[in-house]
Amino acid sequence: MSGNKKLSEHFIFTMGVDGPNRKPLKHPVLSCIYEIWGLNDRQKLPEMLHPLTLALLFMPAFQAAERVCSERPDVTALKNCCKLPNLDFSSYNSKCGQYLLNGAHIAPCSFDCIFQAANAINGTSLVMENIEKMIRPILESDEFQQVYVDGFRTCAAQEKVMIKALKRRRMPVTGRCASMSLMYGLCAHRYVYRNCPESVWSKTAGCNEAREYNIRCGDF
Repeated sequence: MSGNKKLSEHFIFTMGVDGPNRKPLKHPVLSCIYEIWGLNDRQKLPEMLHPLTLALLFMPAFQAAERVCSERPDVTALKNCCKLPNLDFSSYNSKCGQYLLNGAHIAPCSFDCIFQAANAINGTSLVMENIEKMIRPILESDEFQQVYVDGFRTCAAQEKVMIKALKRRRMPVTGRCASMSLMYGLCAHRYVYRNCPESVWSKTAGCNEAREYNIRCGDF
């Protein structure tokens, strides 16, 4: 994987590899997103459309109880809402490169490996003093670094809720990799979307409605 690959241009949320060529298998959530956008496997998602963001925004909606939550916003309204920074995982290539194939994450192993390499997780609990150390080489933006740290801190307080959600979702198993790091990553990413800095947030009605929907209807 090239250290300079932009995640927003080349992020594929995967659940494993296929055959001797180790071709990444697309995660079911991302497959759904591709179908919604009418893209084939050789096309890229629109630059600012993060698969993780969309997976996180809409997976909780299926458990939402309020009537208003049954009316999900148009997915196309979200692609430019928060101008997310590029994430560079090259500093973890030596330890986790086998799970970062051509810029594609093999989840949950890539997340588990990175968190373990950074000593950022102990069992199912985050080690907050190491979270910032883990994030610093991945994110160049100081503003987003703090938002992500705040997000992980918020998610750390929801450990028991996420464990229950993990059992309910039946995340795909890849080898012996644990899925809790992936859950924390998704949780933090949702926090970042909800608390996107105003300087990079698109203040359109569609984006504001989508964020309000996620805050109102989100659940693990």
